[in-house]
Amino acid sequence: MSSEEQPLIAEGRRLVERAAAGGVAARLFGGIAIWLRASKETRAALGRSYPDIDLVAHRKGSRRLRELLEEEGYEPERVFNATHGARRLLFHADAGHQVDVFLDRFEMSHELDLGARLEAEPLTLPAAELLLAKLQVAEINRKDLTDAAMLLLDHEPGPDGGEGRLELPALGAACGDDWGLFTTVTDNLGKVEELRGELPLAAPAAARLGERIAAVRDSLEAAPKSLSWRMRAKVGRKVRWYETPEEVER
Repeated sequence: MSSEEQPLIAEGRRLVERAAAGGVAARLFGGIAIWLRASKETRAALGRSYPDIDLVAHRKGSRRLRELLEEEGYEPERVFNATHGARRLLFHADAGHQVDVFLDRFEMSHELDLGARLEAEPLTLPAAELLLAKLQVAEINRKDLTDAAMLLLDHEPGPDGGEGRLELPALGAACGDDWGLFTTVTDNLGKVEELRGELPLAAPAAARLGERIAAVRDSLEAAPKSLSWRMRAKVGRKVRWYETPEEVER
């Protein structure tokens, strides 16, 4: 895969900048955000085509963001936006791609608070939130596992966030309060490890990925757990701990 910036990645960057100029905080997340944070080598090895743009914004600024996207030529999905507009918005471009906007929260297999640290970094969500968004998928596919590997390759787990860093306390706080999220994330870290040997990586990069998977898993195991986490852990896997896509849509 080429490490050159695809047109849709450039468009995602432009939309974040356009929103900022219009007084709205918006950040990229998903595959495009991970690509933007990756090194040239990692992009070449694990990058892929990105068909859509994913953004996160604050709910309180959603009206102005709607206006800005329409000014930029994006057509709103009016029925969807009327139904789900308190938490999610969809827009379509004449070029064929879609802009998916999540407002403060991300609800898929699990619910994540993305608004609390939305403005921590200038272009994308922090690496911790990007990793959680990928690994919270209960029925995860190879694409999401590869995206998670791509992020881990270029982010050193540690106490702080920022460029090239993965903030372990943020991961631990989210997973330490929700046994279901913890279980899905740690299960999926194991699947990234299983995939590691199949990825087109040089030996040093593959070794680094393995070390970082282990560091994240160890940190999540050691993180403090809430009372609700411990109570739910007693029930364990006897009761399903995640939502399905159909349930989320309802």
